[in-house]
Parts: sequence; C-alpha cells; structure tokens
Amino acid sequence: MLTINNAGDVQKKALIDLPNTDLRDPKLSITPSGQILLIAYARKTNSENRTLGTRNLCWVSQTGESWSSFKEFAEKGWWLWRITWHQGLGYGFAYNRKRNAINLFSGDPRRSFHRHVSSAFSLTKHGKGYPNESDIIFNKQTAYALIRRDADSYTAQLGVSHFPYKNWKWVDLNRYIGGPAMLELNSGLAVVAGRIIKKGKLVTGVLTLNLKTAKLTEQLILPSKGDNSYPGLVLKETKLYVCYYSSHEDNKSSVYMTQIDINELIE
Repeated sequence: MLTINNAGDVQKKALIDLPNTDLRDPKLSITPSGQILLIAYARKTNSENRTLGTRNLCWVSQTGESWSSFKEFAEKGWWLWRITWHQGLGYGFAYNRKRNAINLFSGDPRRSFHRHVSSAFSLTKHGKGYPNESDIIFNKQTAYALIRRDADSYTAQLGVSHFPYKNWKWVDLNRYIGGPAMLELNSGLAVVAGRIIKKGKLVTGVLTLNLKTAKLTEQLILPSKGDNSYPGLVLKETKLYVCYYSSHEDNKSSVYMTQIDINELIE
C-alpha cells in the first residue's frame, strides 16, 4: 500500500499480507463514514501454487497507514471486482467464469453485503459469454455499468439501470476494454480507461463515453505495451489522474501515473 503525492512521489508504505495467499487486484474506495475501504480477491495456495480456495476480503483504515483485520464478504466463487458507493450503500458486480454471468451485490462489506440481482448479464440471458471486470457510476437515480467480456466478440457492454437497480438494459460498445475504469466528467459524459487494442497491440487507452448514445471516442494512448492497463482514475478540479501499470520499459512491469487536463477531453 503506497501513499503518494500529486507528483507521484511515494510518501509512505504499508503492507498487508496473508500466509500462502495471493491477494489479487486490490481496490480502494471511501465509505460513507469516511473510512478507506480496501477489497481484494484472496487466492489461497499450496506449496505447488495450486489453488486451495478463493474468497473476497476487505479491510478498513482511517489513515491508510494501519489497517483492520480482514473480513470476508459477498459469495465464495464469485469475484467481486469493485465497489461504488451511492446514497449510503456499496454496489459491485461479481463474476463467475464457469457460470458465464455477473451478479450485482449491494450493502456494506463490513456488515451485510448480499446479492442484489442474479445474472444481471449472462451468456444464458444475453447470448454473450464471459462477462467479468466492471465499474459502475451513478448519476442521481441512474446507474451506468461498464463490463469487460472475454469470449465470442470480446466486446465490452454498457449497462443502464434505474433505482432500485433490479433491471438492466445493455448496449454493445463494439470494442474490447480490459480492466475498465469509468468516471463521470459531466452529466452524460464519462471518461473510460482500460486495455484496448490499437493496431493489433494491447495498450492502455483513455476514451470518452457518451452515456446517452453509447458512443466511445478514443482520446489518448498512454505509454504502454505487453502486460499493461488496470487503471485507476481520480478527478481533482480540472486534473484527471490516471494510474496504471505497463511493461513497455525493459519488459518489466512498473506503475505509472499521468495527469490529464479534462478540458482537453470535453472539448
């Protein structure tokens, strides 16, 4: 766990570790009470690195320096990818590769976090396979979800739902987006970042998405190649901070942060 300043300089470090456990793809969010919530997918392994079991775990902190003990949440076998808070509740999609489906969960991971919608998107219901990584944003009482897929056409999906978020309508974005992150810039326009295909290569891209028309517009290709992407997005005033990893330098994975003037994306 790293604490960095706006220039990307590391100020503090903290380590969370569990024996014989691979803590995968951690995500941070701020709870309604102002705590920092950390979630991760815990893959317990044996001495031969074979999977013994998986579960979703979470921790909380006031400062980011010291952390609570972990708590298991959601359902075993379903990978809860990310949590977005709205009107006091956390929402997140979890996926199961064998089921070819995603379920929507809601609540508070430290207290009660339950399945909200079963098969919100699935091969059985929608005819498109392996939905997985996701992000959700809320505009008043409307939710927008961005879903990665890794089967058949490999095209990402934009989902729209209105309170109480039980029924979802989906639009095919006709483009592959891996490790998707989404952030609203203004009403009707979002910035999207993730792994995209550019001239036959996998790179980390920054795009804008018209939430009304589902039109994607490519804006920037960040320095990247090989194993890359999984960005995080933070908006502060007119500066968009994008943090991602890539192996374009010496074929070694490193973490990068860049600043983008959002006025350049909106114009």
